This record gives sequence, structure tokens and C-alpha cells, in this order.
Amino acid sequence: MVLMKPGMIMAKEMPKPSIRDDEVLVEVKSVSICGSDIEYYEAGRIGEFVVKEPLILGHESAGLVTEVGKGVDNLKVGDRVAVEPVVGCRKCKYCKTGHYNICPDRTILATPPTNGAFVEYLAHPADHVFKLPDSISYDEGALMEPLSVGIHAGERADVRLGDRVAVLGAGPIGLMAMQVALAMGASEVMITDVVDFRLKKAMDLGASEAINVRRDSIDSYASSFDKVIQASKAPEAFTQAMKLVDRRGRICHVGLLSVEEVPVDLNLITTREFDIVGSFVYVYDYPRAISMVNSGKVKLAPLVSIHFSLDEVEKALRYPKEHPDSCIKTMVTF
Repeated sequence: MVLMKPGMIMAKEMPKPSIRDDEVLVEVKSVSICGSDIEYYEAGRIGEFVVKEPLILGHESAGLVTEVGKGVDNLKVGDRVAVEPVVGCRKCKYCKTGHYNICPDRTILATPPTNGAFVEYLAHPADHVFKLPDSISYDEGALMEPLSVGIHAGERADVRLGDRVAVLGAGPIGLMAMQVALAMGASEVMITDVVDFRLKKAMDLGASEAINVRRDSIDSYASSFDKVIQASKAPEAFTQAMKLVDRRGRICHVGLLSVEEVPVDLNLITTREFDIVGSFVYVYDYPRAISMVNSGKVKLAPLVSIHFSLDEVEKALRYPKEHPDSCIKTMVTF
């Protein structure tokens, strides 16, 4: 299913991919719709990433290994797997020091110009494909991607045992980050959003408190949190984060905003000495994500709202915004 231009996806027949010696061929079973897929579909760009030619979307995926390259020894035909979409160049200083997520020459499935996973078969480097235990479904396997984003955000926020944590935004990434913070030992996690359905889901998954910031003030929580994970696309959420974080605390901004600039109070940063860090995707977090789900510390199945088939990709991309009061994650299943 190919994005031809914003708002237009077409089905196309393509040759079955051949694989290199270090790759596996995955028969795709589940792909989860991400906010980035929706933005590419609607607007054809996210910040610096611009769709300039037809692109296959979908980067949160899981499937079945049907072929392995000659040099692959970590997987075999018949393995059920989750596919990590980010691959570094393996040569630059960032890759060499374990930070392939910020490699300037990295590729990311469904990020221009690299095609994604809305295909029947996907060829991918075997060291970025991870075996799933039988207890984890293909849907949950696809959701290892946003969970890994949440894990990396928790690490960048430096969540520690006993920390008071606030998560701004109860979308998929916020709900993942909230569960990860609790698993990392946070004593309490407050979460905010503007949709009651999402906030109820957060409480069901263990949040200490859930606040609708469209309706209720959070002024009384000023300087109350050791760590704040900003997972909302709303620019004003970053201003809220600076109010909520305690002195010598840390704010972690995860994901990409819908605008390129937000106001920052530099005097506040100076006088209260809090840190601001960014978090971009993940770095070898899939094994921990799989372990967290397998052990029951993080729950992914409750986040799946509805399923669509491959030929219904456009419906799947439109559904979250059309049903904000009932949708967390939309799945495309094969």
C-alpha cells in the first residue's frame, strides 16, 4: 500500500524482496498505526522529514520469518519476530559508540526515503529483528516499537527508584512511558491529557492520578515532580513541563512537535537548575521491551482498539482522529 501523495494511498504489486546475507525475510502479520504515519498521510511531512516521492508507510511491525540469509545465526525460519525499524550506518562515531538512533545516515522504515511495512514481505537486517516468545501476540510484537520509545524516554529522563514522575500526553507513547516509569521504580506517576478516554485507560494501567488539563488546572502541582516526560504534541505542554518540574529535576521531551519552535524561559532554567533532554526513538531497547511484556510489567493488549486489513490502510490511518474518544492504537493485520 503506497502513499502516492498526501491523502492518497494505492495498492501496487511489487516483486517479492530478495535478501542479503545479513538479512531475514519477514512475512508481515501486524502493523500498528503511528502518529507519524498519520502525519505523512495527511501532510506529507513531519518537521525535516518530507515525502518527495511515493512511500510505503508503517514502521511498527511484527511477523513470521520465512527466509534467512547465509550469515544469519540468531534467527531461523518459523520464528515469530518484532522488527526494529531504525538501522544505523554502522560506521560513524555515533554508531560506534552505541547511539545509532542519532546516526546522520540512519534509515527508518516508513521515513523518507525508506519504505515501510505495509507490505506482505519485508527484508530487514537480522540484528534488528527480535524473536518473540509464544506468550506475545503479533499485535503486541508490533507495539514493541512504541514501547521501546517509552523505555528510551524513561532512561533519558533518568527515572530512578522513588521518583515522582509526570507524563504529559496520554497517547500511545505517553501510556508506554507511564508504564515504563512505574516499572523503573517511580513512586507515583501523574499523567495529563485532554481526552477522558485516554486518562481512564491510564488509570486502568496504573497511573497514580490522571488530569484533564482542558478542564482542570495543574497550577497546584508546580515544582512537584522529579522527572517530567513530555509526550504531547501540543506546544503548550512544554511550558507546563517547566512549571511542573522540581528544582534540579529533569524534563525529557520525546517525539516531534507539530510546530518547530516553542517559547522557553531561560531564566527559569538558570534559577531552578533543571535539565532538559531530548529522546529520539531507542537504542537496542527491543530485548527489554519484550522482557517487560513477557513478565507482565507492561501491558500492551489493552491499548489495541480496532483492527483493519491491509486493503483498509486508509481507513486505519483516518480512524484515530475520527474516533479520539475510543481509540488508542489501530492495528493493520494480514
